[in-house]
Amino acid sequence: MTKPKQAPEQSERSKGAAPEVTYSWQEEASCRGVDAELFFPATEDDAVPAKAICDTCPVRLACLAFALERNEKFGVWGGLTEKERARLSPAARESIKRQVAAA
Repeated sequence: MTKPKQAPEQSERSKGAAPEVTYSWQEEASCRGVDAELFFPATEDDAVPAKAICDTCPVRLACLAFALERNEKFGVWGGLTEKERARLSPAARESIKRQVAAA
């Protein structure tokens, strides 16, 4: 008779695993309920309305860090377009991530 397989302990499961991702910041986002198409403009000039919403958002930095961590190629995230995010220096990217982690 063989023993049934048991689920590994939490510490075993978390070894080498990526840290748990939380999306709770999205509940406070100013863009919640806004048509998502607004955040995927055809041109940089068309991004102005989306960026205006981001300017009032209490979780703007968390959104931006989320996009940077996932290397989002499209859309306005945290008030920056894909071109603006691409121009961020590695030091600026790390600073944003540290600020969000410390919050």
